Amino acid sequence: MSNTGDGIRLAALPLLAAQLTASPLLVSAVTAAQFLPWVSVAPVGGVLVDRHDRRRMILVTQAWRGFVMLALALLVASEVVAIWHLCVVAFVITAGEILVDPSVVALVPTLVDDEQLDTANGRIASAEIVTNDFAGGPVGATAFGLAPWLPFLLDAASYLASLVPFRRLPSDPPPVEAQTTPAERPTLLSDAVAGLRFLTRHPILGPLTAATMVYYLGAATGFSLLVLLVLDGAGGPAWAFGVVLACGAVGAFIGTQLGGTLSRRFGTRAVLATATAVEGLALAAMALSTSVAVLAAVWFLGGLPAGVRIPVARSLQQRLTPNRLLGRVNVSARMFTRGIIVVGALASGALATAIGLRWTFVVAGAVELVAATLMARALRDVRPTPVEQMRG
Repeated sequence: MSNTGDGIRLAALPLLAAQLTASPLLVSAVTAAQFLPWVSVAPVGGVLVDRHDRRRMILVTQAWRGFVMLALALLVASEVVAIWHLCVVAFVITAGEILVDPSVVALVPTLVDDEQLDTANGRIASAEIVTNDFAGGPVGATAFGLAPWLPFLLDAASYLASLVPFRRLPSDPPPVEAQTTPAERPTLLSDAVAGLRFLTRHPILGPLTAATMVYYLGAATGFSLLVLLVLDGAGGPAWAFGVVLACGAVGAFIGTQLGGTLSRRFGTRAVLATATAVEGLALAAMALSTSVAVLAAVWFLGGLPAGVRIPVARSLQQRLTPNRLLGRVNVSARMFTRGIIVVGALASGALATAIGLRWTFVVAGAVELVAATLMARALRDVRPTPVEQMRG
C-alpha cells in the first residue's frame, strides 16, 4: 500500500514540477530536495531506529507522512502550489523514509535465517518495485492527467491505509543498552558516530559504500531528468512517462527475482559489479533514444541489473552488520549514497543546461562504468556465504 503511494507520488511530482517550470535546474531541485534529508537529519534517524521499537516507529511515521501528502493535495487543488512547496514536501517525506526503510531492513534478519536473507530481501524488493514503479507510476501519471491534485490524495490515502497491515508486524523491543536510564544512555551524537565509525572502518562495507556513491552520482541523472527526456526529447504525453517508469519496474522486478540465484551461482562481487556496468551502458544508451517506445525498452533493460543489485547488496549489509547497529549503519550508508544524489541531481541539471540533455545521459553512463570498477575492487576480499560455499 505504502509503496504504491510512493510510486504515484514519484510519477506525479516531476510532472507537476515540469508543469510549474521549464527550467531543468528547478525540476532537478525537487529531486535534490527529496534526497537532502540523507545529508542532514539521517544520523539522528538511524539512532532512533536502533533505540526504539521499530514497529512503532513505522506506524507513527506513516501516519504523519499521510497528513503531509494530504496538505500537498489541498495546495494543488487550491492552485496555489509553487516549486518550493514541492521541495519542502519531498524533503519531509524522505525524512520519514529515513525512519521507515531502515526499520524494515533491521527487522528482516530477526524474522528469517541467514540462508533465507537473499530470498526474503528479493521478495520484499519485488513487492516494492511492483507497487512503487509498475503500479504506482502509471496510476500517478494517469491520475495527474485527470486532476493534478488526485495523485497526491491517493498517496496520502496509501500511507494511512498501510497502518493496518503494518500493525501485524511483531513488536521489536530496543536492545538492552537502549533501555538504560537517560543519564546512562549515550548521546544521540555518540550513537550516530558509532554507526558511522563501524561503516567507514569496515574493510568491505566502507569501500563498497564509496563505490556505490559513484554509482548514484551517475544514476541521479535518470532519477531527475528522465521526465524531460520523455516529454521534451521524445515528445511524449504525460501518461508516457508512467509507461516508461512501468517498463523499468518490470525489468527491476525480474532482476530482484534473479538476484539471489545469480549471487549464489557467481558470487556477490561478480553480480554487483556486472549489474552496475550493464546499468551504466543502458543509461548511456538513453541518449540515442528518439521515441517513447525505444526509451521504454532501454529503461526496461536498465531496470534488470538495477533489480539484481537490490537484494544482493541489502543481504550483504545485513550479514556483515550486528543487528543492534543495523539501523545506524543502514542510515549511514544511505546518508552517503543518497546524499550524493543531491549533488548529482543538481549537477545533471546544470550539465544538461550546458551541454544538452542527451549528452548528460552519456556522461552519467560513463560514471556508472567507473562505479562498476570500484565495486569490483571493493569486494575483492568478500567471503562467500555458506550457501555459495556449498554450491562451490
